[in-house]
Amino acid sequence: MDYGFRYRSGVHATATSFVDPVAVEAWDAWFRWREGNELRDVTIDATWSRVTGALSSLAQGQPAQHEQQIGDAISSWRLLPDERILAGAGTPGFAWPGRGLSATINLARFVSLPFTERACLQVETLAATVLLALRLMDDVRLAAGCADAPLRLGIVGLADAVALLGADYTGASGVAAAEQAARLFATASLVASSQLAHERGAAADPEGMACALRRFEGQLSATETRAILGHGLRFGPLTTADSQPRLALLANNVADALRPLRGERQTYDIRGPQGTRQVAGSGFALTLWRQLGARFGEDTYPYPTAATTAAEDQTRIESAVLPWLDFPAHAAIA
Repeated sequence: MDYGFRYRSGVHATATSFVDPVAVEAWDAWFRWREGNELRDVTIDATWSRVTGALSSLAQGQPAQHEQQIGDAISSWRLLPDERILAGAGTPGFAWPGRGLSATINLARFVSLPFTERACLQVETLAATVLLALRLMDDVRLAAGCADAPLRLGIVGLADAVALLGADYTGASGVAAAEQAARLFATASLVASSQLAHERGAAADPEGMACALRRFEGQLSATETRAILGHGLRFGPLTTADSQPRLALLANNVADALRPLRGERQTYDIRGPQGTRQVAGSGFALTLWRQLGARFGEDTYPYPTAATTAAEDQTRIESAVLPWLDFPAHAAIA
């Protein structure tokens, strides 16, 4: 998906693109490797290379294609590994975290043909990215000697995805789009857990597996159901809508978890080791809409933002999304 991004992080043709200046500051404050006053991650692509190389080194015997898959998923902002991994993997003295381990899927990056009547979610790419995320996090916890530690797989960019699909976050179309995205994400997570159980061994208890099958009745194919019954699940409950504010800002300033879009030209305080910086940005969906706006002949952004979203609108989104996730109690919307 080439959206014509404006901020470039490198000079080569495949350089990662920043959409929003807030993301640049978030990367520089929280995820850019420095040694003293020396910049080691000169560009965002250097950060991706550092993290990708470290993650791919955990998968013994994997071909170069595996490293390419990791790099593609991370540098396209589809997959955001644990904050600690993004900040430290590949640096001297880094120790893989085994506890509290998480990964985040950016739903905004799975919409094809945004803001058109043909806009849709890339279901197969989403499923492949979820599988990759769980494989990588499983590799990390094994490397850390915490094979039984629970994982969390979360989401950002839901409101952006809803807007890119042409749906109204505050209306019935937004609720339907959010429910579909959450359902596809959660189903992909369950199927990926079964696939990894087949490859590496099951760890989830049978009761939890039976509960999952009941909850996803009608969403799984007969083949997928048989696989789960035959292989079990590698992971226990893992899907969540926990807030990930730093990762949301890094991912080109998408909406955090289930929250609405903040709005155009909002001011953000980015607090890092080098001090606090104020930077204005409009976020992923609104910036993309502006870039495509000449096609639509519109000057006013037509989709809801935080300023036009009421508490009952957020409650409807929450009610549609959280039943598909394993940890709804952790996903309160502020």
